[in-house]
Amino acid sequence: MIDVAKARACLLSNLLVLPGLGSLVGDRRIGWVQIPLAALGLCTSGTGAILSFLWIKKNHEAMAEGVTELSGLMLPLGVAVGGLVIFAAAWLWGLSSGLSLLQEAKRAAATPPTL
Repeated sequence: MIDVAKARACLLSNLLVLPGLGSLVGDRRIGWVQIPLAALGLCTSGTGAILSFLWIKKNHEAMAEGVTELSGLMLPLGVAVGGLVIFAAAWLWGLSSGLSLLQEAKRAAATPPTL
């Protein structure tokens, strides 16, 4: 059983540090799926952001003159947004498992011990 203070710490770890970390600390094996999902989202959005930056840097002068077609920017931006969606899914999943831990701990604290 997990106590309420540890459950709160697990919830905050999932929300503020890394989705899935609090789940692992709370002895939930699902954290082993949440962490790679969050890492995938971060890497994907970072890659998309870097590719977008490089495209903008390459086409900066043509964009200032209004000559460049922006369709070449859509793929890197789509990758970045897709990564953010993946990370948001991991974060929401971490929120759900953290709240589940907290609810379980509160229920256990409210239940009197059996003799």
